Amino acid sequence: MNLYLLLSLPDEAFLPAAFESVVGREPDVIGLAHYVERLRSGASRALVLAEMRSSVEGQAHAAHAPDRELDILQRRYRRVRGWPLGRWRWIFLPRYAARSPRRDFDWALWFSHYSEARTPDHASATTGPETENKLAAIERRVDALSAALQLQQAVPLLGESGAAEQKTAFIQQTVSEAYPPAVPLTEVSWAARSIYAQMLQHISA
Repeated sequence: MNLYLLLSLPDEAFLPAAFESVVGREPDVIGLAHYVERLRSGASRALVLAEMRSSVEGQAHAAHAPDRELDILQRRYRRVRGWPLGRWRWIFLPRYAARSPRRDFDWALWFSHYSEARTPDHASATTGPETENKLAAIERRVDALSAALQLQQAVPLLGESGAAEQKTAFIQQTVSEAYPPAVPLTEVSWAARSIYAQMLQHISA
């Protein structure tokens, strides 16, 4: 990893390369939108990289992407961010002779195009037989879960352990018969993984 190389990249290449280098993965929708907004609001590239490095993922990936200059920047950022000077406190971060972002660069338009390019064509993705089979499997699973829930509500709790175990086994069998096979992560689209990340963030909020 090279801090100066990241800082010198063209605007359209900066954030994807920053994600790959600093956190070790491709951008997700939430993270990408956050840093696009940071850059649109005037945050410097150095500040964005310091924020990425200070994140949980950035710290976990730091050992796999060592860079002395970025570590110095990150340590200074962690001290400066507690100062009560608003956005002016970032002027105390180290300065780098790097490429300046174009003031006329449309980050919102770039974000829209980048997201669309990472998302497969909806027409081809939803009309194929493989997709239809997966949707049918999901519907069967929903039906099984619904039936199991109704059964659990309809059958009263029994004091006899044998009857309770029999009911539990029947519910598990009903659900497992319609449970679709696991899909490898490599077959899940970038958009689907991003939506899943948004759901997790919403649940944990």
